[in-house]
Amino acid sequence: MLGIVNSSEPTTSSRVRRISESNPFPLLLVCVIGVLLLVVLAPSLIVGDSWLTLMAGREVVQNGLPTTDSITILGEGSTWTNQQWLAQVLFYGADALGGIKAVVLFDILLVLLTLSLGVATARANGATARSTFLVALLSVVAGPWGWTVRAQAVALPFFAATLWLLVDASRRGLRRRTLFVLPLLIVWANLHGSVILGAGLTVVLGAIALIRRRGSRWLALALVVGAPLCILASPYATKLPAYYKLMLIDAPFADTLREWQRSTPSGTTLFFYCLAALTLALVALPRSRRRLTLFELIALAVMMVGAFQAVRGVIWFALATMAILPIALDGLIGRPDVVAPRVNRVISTIAVAALAVALVIALVLPTSWYLDRWPEREVRAVRAATVDPNVRIFATDRHSDWLLWRIPSLRGRMAFDVRFELYDRKTIEDIVRYNGELGPNWKRITNGYDVVVLDAQKPPSHLKEFLADPGTRVVFRDGEVALVRRG
Repeated sequence: MLGIVNSSEPTTSSRVRRISESNPFPLLLVCVIGVLLLVVLAPSLIVGDSWLTLMAGREVVQNGLPTTDSITILGEGSTWTNQQWLAQVLFYGADALGGIKAVVLFDILLVLLTLSLGVATARANGATARSTFLVALLSVVAGPWGWTVRAQAVALPFFAATLWLLVDASRRGLRRRTLFVLPLLIVWANLHGSVILGAGLTVVLGAIALIRRRGSRWLALALVVGAPLCILASPYATKLPAYYKLMLIDAPFADTLREWQRSTPSGTTLFFYCLAALTLALVALPRSRRRLTLFELIALAVMMVGAFQAVRGVIWFALATMAILPIALDGLIGRPDVVAPRVNRVISTIAVAALAVALVIALVLPTSWYLDRWPEREVRAVRAATVDPNVRIFATDRHSDWLLWRIPSLRGRMAFDVRFELYDRKTIEDIVRYNGELGPNWKRITNGYDVVVLDAQKPPSHLKEFLADPGTRVVFRDGEVALVRRG
């Protein structure tokens, strides 16, 4: 007997048509960002942290979860709480499946998923497509360094999904589906330390519900009690309190690394300051502020403070504004979207088609295009200079993890890498002195290393100073690095 089809239920095609007709500009923004990342900016997505992520992922797969460092000389025996292990394994898995091209494509997929969740949150809460597009555009350019290949990239969609659930609950009340935030936090706790933000926002939402006595009391309690516990859902559970204390409060490298420093006005932070100014202006206007819930106001305030305190916080503030701020902007503009289904459908179709073409191009492009900033000739030179297993190498923080990834035999022979949480304050100060040629003994940290990799692009390059030492000679040099052999 044939079943009866309920014609009132939306089909997949009707849902797609509705989305394309009502969200042309948010969809256009996501697709344009995708095209740019795929065929223009992909090589710039690979940074020093990218190689750390891959190298650490291989370490976990081949040797299990680490507890102490055995990869670098200066970090030998130091406690290594590898909280990001799952993100590292995922990126390593992408490399195993398709090489560095698959790694970059996986990263771009994560970015586009994050942006899609952000604009979808705004639209689901009643913001116009116009305001969603405008705020999202400013949010995207406010923190572009957040899109690079690194463990953090895997956490981005988890933040966006968590925020969707929390914003929805702040507007429509706590529901059982709000509890999905807890399993998200559990997985996130093994991806990146930003899970602290997600757990904190979850506690805020639950506390507001308890104080105002709105919705189910047990749901609110589950959020308040469960969220902090989710942070500890990790193989490193007993070590995580000390890890977060080190990273968030006592970080010895906070004054050294740019991402850990305050977001002072500069060309890099220009769009962040524009976004912050827009946020403050809309919150100050009663007709815009009334469109936001108490939770949304607190979330924006917390994310903004974090962004001003450290550059690394800008990306989380940008994602929060993308999801929350558009409906407040509608209070200022005060006009609905223009209804033009056919035009909107054409815009959406062209945008998606362009993204599909860009994906095909990205798949066809040679691997060498992705690695344009990481020449193979330099790897060959280092490999030739370190054939002897007793040779120890001192490389810059930009090159160290790259070389460790490409030449696994350097494990245990590399001076240091970008896991600065492993090193004490004195070691970090010695590295800073070396980088800036500060003081009479700035080269002392390189004593005992046979091969030194010098960055020819980043002054001072140190080359002249090293060549002044007896027995030191250049074994390789190009426009980016110089490789010197001592003794």
